[in-house]
Amino acid sequence: MRLENKKILLIGGSHGMGLGAARAVLAQGAQVILVGREKTALETARDELVGNVRTVQGDITEVDSHEALLESIGEFDHVFISASPGGEAGFDAPHPRIEASYFYGKVWCTFKFLQCVVRYISAGGSITLMSGGYAVRSTPDYPLVSMAFAATEAMARALAVSIAPIRVNAIRPTYIDQKQPLTSKTLTGTMGSNDDVGDAVAFLMGNNYINGETLSIDGGAGVIFT
Repeated sequence: MRLENKKILLIGGSHGMGLGAARAVLAQGAQVILVGREKTALETARDELVGNVRTVQGDITEVDSHEALLESIGEFDHVFISASPGGEAGFDAPHPRIEASYFYGKVWCTFKFLQCVVRYISAGGSITLMSGGYAVRSTPDYPLVSMAFAATEAMARALAVSIAPIRVNAIRPTYIDQKQPLTSKTLTGTMGSNDDVGDAVAFLMGNNYINGETLSIDGGAGVIFT
C-alpha cells in the first residue's frame, strides 16, 4: 500500500469528506492527524476511527496561528484541506471587508497556510485541495462559492508549478450525500458518499505521477447535457 506508514494531515478532518479521507488512508496503514476547530468533534471522530489517529485543535482562517499549528504537528507527507471557511457568499450581501467573505476564507487563508506547509512537508509529499461542482456550474445564490472553487482549482495548477516537486491537486466533488442515495442527476443514478471522496483523495496522495490536476467525483454528472 502506497500510504503505509505515511503521515497524513487532514484539515477539517473531523467530519464529512475529511473524515471519509481519514478512513481511506487509515485503511492503507497511514498515520493521521485530524485538525479541526471543535475539540468535541475531533474527539468523536477519533473514537470512530480505527488506526493511528492524533487530533489537533486549529483553524486555518486564523492566519497568524499557522506557524505555531504546524510546528506542533511536525513534518508530514501529505495534506488534504477540506475545511469550510464560512463567511458571506451571496451577491447582495454588503461585503464591507473581504475578510468576512467566503472567498477570503477559502482561497486566501488556504494560500497563506500553504506558504507555511512547504517547510513541513516531506520530500515526495503532496497537497490536495477541495473544490466543488459550483466551480463549473454556478448558482445565482452563492457566486462567491463558485468564484472560490474556481480559484481553488487554479491554485492547484499554479502551485504545482511554483512548489514542484511537491505535488498539488484538487478534487471536485458533486452530489455527495449519503442520506439521499438516489438521484436522476448522475449517470450512476446515485449520490456519492464521503467515502467515495476519501478514496479519491487517497488515490491522489498515492499516485506520484498526478500533478496539477482536478479530479471530478460526480457520478458522471459533468458529461450530462443540461
